Amino acid sequence: MSSLSLSLLDLGIIAPGQNGADVLAQTFRMAKLADQLGYERLWLAEHHESHFSWAAPEMMLAALAQATQRIGLGSAAVLLPLYSPLAVAENYRGLSALSGGRVVLGVCGGVPADPVALAALAGSDEPPAVITKQFASKLADLKRYLDGDFPEGHRFAHAATPCFAERPPLWIMGSGFGTAELAAKSAASYAYSLFHRASTQDAAITAAYQRQYDEYQGSTDKAKIAIALSCVCADTEEIAQSQKQQLESWIGSTMRVNICGTPASCRDQLLAIQERYETDNIIIYHMWHLEEPKRAAIVALAELFQLEADLKP
Repeated sequence: MSSLSLSLLDLGIIAPGQNGADVLAQTFRMAKLADQLGYERLWLAEHHESHFSWAAPEMMLAALAQATQRIGLGSAAVLLPLYSPLAVAENYRGLSALSGGRVVLGVCGGVPADPVALAALAGSDEPPAVITKQFASKLADLKRYLDGDFPEGHRFAHAATPCFAERPPLWIMGSGFGTAELAAKSAASYAYSLFHRASTQDAAITAAYQRQYDEYQGSTDKAKIAIALSCVCADTEEIAQSQKQQLESWIGSTMRVNICGTPASCRDQLLAIQERYETDNIIIYHMWHLEEPKRAAIVALAELFQLEADLKP
């Protein structure tokens, strides 16, 4: 079991009837629990709609770095077409320094679906297709600022400030062949989403990333691939299916439930996904809007996969 590394994803959704401040507090409790149980990383999403309890993840990552001890933290993902690559590099080198190197930088080419939010963030009325086309060029600039890839004597020859900080690992989040190839060209790790409706859940995409990574980087090392999936895990199959049906009535047009069932059943489904996509890294989005069932699922899977727990206070 130890060959499979498990991470968690939190979107910070404020479900109907919930209080946003309570959702924030739950995220901190979940982070501390995952830290104790031996999960590899907690990823935090970026969204700008009113039913989320944070927008950009940077301030959450900074706060969680001080509230946890060993768990990795990451953005899933910065909407890079909207921002200055230098500013992103500075923010995440700073987060690396604050966290002792535990923060990784995940980016994507997506933008908000809400045209009002998009215009406010982008500072223009350009259509989404025009803005997202900037992803590749901004990614190239971001890498240069992270790496200090400038001539000797250049202002950024020692990389973005803070220069002393460890360079955060770069991940690209996506759901198609285009993002997979861009990640391979950029020598970035790749997280492939199964739960977004746009995903075809095609193992050929991660296989293409691995092949192209070898071709572009000339490396025999296996590139790092993670599969991001959604999960409803409960004590009984009946409870799990009931929660799945409720969720699909809320988010059916944007996301899907990938695995559902008891802890033992979810373990078996996770192992099947590991084999199908040939990965040792899975990111789990637990689709529970109630804290106690989510907590129970996080604990149950940690025990079944024999994660290295540290239960000291």
